[in-house]
Amino acid sequence: MLLALLLDPIWRAVVWIAMLAWMGATCVTNARRCGRTHCRYTGPFFLLMGGLVTAHITGLLPLGSEPWLVLVILTAGGDALIWWSSERVYGTYSRRG
Repeated sequence: MLLALLLDPIWRAVVWIAMLAWMGATCVTNARRCGRTHCRYTGPFFLLMGGLVTAHITGLLPLGSEPWLVLVILTAGGDALIWWSSERVYGTYSRRG
């Protein structure tokens, strides 16, 4: 995803949307398969971020003068915060629904 920042915005968005969808689906699957706590929360988060990228590239979500910096910070920061906090509260593995 970081290398895609070198591409034109439309291709950058295509790569980001595909990667966020893949990571979201993988996390959701992993949460159901093995019960890894952070996957229960990061999966939907990555899918949401893919939606935000889509909204931005279609013009529905203006993000200021540095939109990709905003998206990088939200994606990386949100992932790190969700991963750390969910496993700190619920443990590494949980079967919470």
